Amino acid sequence: MLKVKKTLSMTALSVLLALGASSAVMAQPADAGSDYYEPEIVGGNPANTADWPFYTQILSANGTTAFCGGSYVGDGYVLTAAHCVSSRSASGLNVKVAGFVLGGNDGDRIAVAEKYVHPQYNSSTLNHDIALLKLVRTPTQGASVALAQGNVEQYVRVGDLISVAGLGRLSEGGSRPTNLYEVDVPLVSDQVCRQSGGSYQNVGSVAFCAGYPEGQKDSCSGDSGGPIVANSGGQVVQLGIVSWGIGCARPAKYGVYSDVAALRSWIDSVKGGAEPVSVSFKENDTLTGFKVGETKAHTFTITNSGNTPFSFKTLNVASSGVTSGLVKPVDTCSASTLAANQSCQVGVEFGASRSGSAGVAVNFTLEESQVNYSAKATATVTSGGDTGCPGNWDASKVYDKPDQVTYQGFKYEARWWTRGDVPSESGTWGVWKLLGVDSGCTR
Repeated sequence: MLKVKKTLSMTALSVLLALGASSAVMAQPADAGSDYYEPEIVGGNPANTADWPFYTQILSANGTTAFCGGSYVGDGYVLTAAHCVSSRSASGLNVKVAGFVLGGNDGDRIAVAEKYVHPQYNSSTLNHDIALLKLVRTPTQGASVALAQGNVEQYVRVGDLISVAGLGRLSEGGSRPTNLYEVDVPLVSDQVCRQSGGSYQNVGSVAFCAGYPEGQKDSCSGDSGGPIVANSGGQVVQLGIVSWGIGCARPAKYGVYSDVAALRSWIDSVKGGAEPVSVSFKENDTLTGFKVGETKAHTFTITNSGNTPFSFKTLNVASSGVTSGLVKPVDTCSASTLAANQSCQVGVEFGASRSGSAGVAVNFTLEESQVNYSAKATATVTSGGDTGCPGNWDASKVYDKPDQVTYQGFKYEARWWTRGDVPSESGTWGVWKLLGVDSGCTR
């Protein structure tokens, strides 16, 4: 998916900015309690602050130390990661545009008037990990950065170096720097990134990866929300936002960045002054299992969680895996308009042609948005003669090598970090390794 023109070195960045080009920066929470999602600058160097006039620190309103990074994108808006600010109120946030010293007095500190989190942001998967902060005034220091549009392929190719800066940790679990750090990392294809398994298998339409297969250089905790930039025809362009990674600079555990080009329409809708629609639904639902020959029923609920009414433009249901006989007996959503706090339902019924994983999805678009929405549900299907043995696997629990679980009568061992990956669907190169039948489980 990803092909781009070469990015500039930081020396070249300095020259361009001196000529009037603008750019941006991003970072992730410094106070994250787990090493699951930990972006920070590892293996980099102190940054030339002239290269990063758009770099912005994200702080609590009464704090002095940044917990995330961001980038000034013009018109009184700062771009950052949703996971940095989703649980905080706008009044509880400040930013420091062109702030390069951790806990310092440099930069322009400004209060936040409004906070916009992408309506499809998922705190479990970190999909659509993007947010905009509207400031109470425009900054008097720094400069704005140009934002990518279209797709990443218009700016860089796989293997090209792209530059990221932040005030995050300098090693996994290590200390943070006093001054801004930067590092160059190569763009990684979606295909290669997904081979890292676990949550990396979900990287795609709204995120991309960067880093080295051997590790050593990466973003880390404290860098979240900051930007990753490239040079396109002499202009510095922000391609992504530091989102997540497993540990910091571990081999084959790449940094994941929210794709600015893929999310540009939402950014523009917020900056354009129109209050964006806010749609709530369960993006991924794991249903109880059933047997071949039985019928499974499920209801998808879609809610208007904002203040702007919206109407459905298209809506369809789709099946995957071993699903058969999918029908839609209930649909109160199609051709309807939802006011604030109103909901509608789409009910489905389906069976299965054989044992395996059965999936159903409701895909829809709205008149007021360019986003393609999708709500999915899956269930494990067993053969009619199978007495079943659910085992101890828990979809909400985090597993890592060498944890072992029992699922449907078989034992599995985790190859790496995983949460929610169904053992029986893992495949030869998946996150779960099949060990064999669990002799203690009657089938």
